Amino acid sequence: MCNVCTRDVAPAIETPPAKPNRTLERMKKKHNITTNPHDEERQKEVAYQPDLLAISTQYSKVAYDLFKQGLVRLQETKAFV
Repeated sequence: MCNVCTRDVAPAIETPPAKPNRTLERMKKKHNITTNPHDEERQKEVAYQPDLLAISTQYSKVAYDLFKQGLVRLQETKAFV
């Protein structure tokens, strides 16, 4: 037998409860974010929250397309040619 199979398991060390982060709690309150999965009424209230990554990707694509169109127009001018 290897020593891994016969090793004694050490008892779990209890850690004191963490202090609530005031900044995190303030941001949750500001942006209406719920963290209690058992509060069904609150879950329905905030069921749809737009995804920040999706929105920022959408806006960056719009900005890129506008920049690209402007660059194409610039390259077609007589001054550029």
